Amino acid sequence: MSISNHPGSSARGGSTESTKNLKTFVLPDKCFEKHAACVWRRGNKFSIYPRSQITSNSPSNIENKVLDIRQEVLLFIPILRKLVNESNGTFLSLQKAAEAAKSTDNQVELLKLSRQYRSIIRVCIESLQDAANKETNGIEKNSLLSYITIFYSIECIWHLCEILYIDNIPGDIVLPYLLEWVRFHFPCHEQTAAQLLEACERGSEDHPEYWDTVVGMIVQGRVDVARALLKLHSLTDSNEFKLLDNSLRSMPVYSVYGGISTGEFTVSWKHWQAECRSKLSSRVLASQPKLELIMKVFFSQNSLFL
Repeated sequence: MSISNHPGSSARGGSTESTKNLKTFVLPDKCFEKHAACVWRRGNKFSIYPRSQITSNSPSNIENKVLDIRQEVLLFIPILRKLVNESNGTFLSLQKAAEAAKSTDNQVELLKLSRQYRSIIRVCIESLQDAANKETNGIEKNSLLSYITIFYSIECIWHLCEILYIDNIPGDIVLPYLLEWVRFHFPCHEQTAAQLLEACERGSEDHPEYWDTVVGMIVQGRVDVARALLKLHSLTDSNEFKLLDNSLRSMPVYSVYGGISTGEFTVSWKHWQAECRSKLSSRVLASQPKLELIMKVFFSQNSLFL
C-alpha cells in the first residue's frame, strides 16, 4: 500500500505533473490482511494501524504496528518557529506604517522596520549555525546547513532591496551603499587581506588567494588596501608595480559631500580612464598579466566609484 505525502495531493487526484512528483511510503502488506484504520493526530500527522472489522473472541495474529505518517514543515522546527513568532510583531507594525505612509512620509519608520526584520533573520541564522555545530547526525546537520544558506540568501537580497527601494539615499548616489553591501555580505577577501597585512611579509604573492584578494579589494572600492597588498609583492619596486600604484593613487573617488557635482566627477573619471587605457595600449604592463587585469577592471567601467 502506498500513502501519498505531497502538499499538492488531494483525494480527487491532481495533474499528471503533480502525480510524477508524489512522495509515497510503501507499508507492509501484513498490516492490512485484516483491514486497517487511520486516525488524525496532533499537527500534520496521522497514524495507520491494523484493525479487524469483525468482532471475534479468538486471538488475532495481526502484526501490532502503528505507522505514523507526517509531512515535514520547516516552520515546525523550533528555531524557525521562533523566527515566525519574533517577526510577527514587526509585520504588524509594518502594516500600520504602510497605512500611515498613504497620508504622510513614513520612510524613516519603514527603514527602521526593515532593519529590524533583517536583524531577526540574522539571529535565526546564528541559532541555526550553533545547532549545526552541535548536531552529530549527518542528515540533520546537512538540513541545518541548507536552512542557513536559504535564510542567508533571504537576508542578503532583502538588504539589497532595502538599499534600492526603501532607504532615502542623499543625491540618489547608490553605488557607495552597494559597495558597503558587498563588503558586509562577502567579507572573505577583507578577512584574507587582514591576514596578509598582519603578517606583512614580502613575497605574499605565494599565498593561493593573494591575487583574488587584491582584485576583490579593488572591486569593493578598497583601493588603499589593494595598494598595501601590492607593496607586499616581491616585485613591488619594479617599474610596472610603481606605474600601477601611481594610477591607483590618482584614481578619483566620488563623495556626496566632496563639493563637486556628479557631472564634474564624471569628466574627471573619464580623463583618468583614458590615461589607464593609454597605458594598456602601450603594453607597458605586458610582462605582468595580473596588473593588466587590474587596469582593465577600471577602464571597462563607466563610473565604478560614482
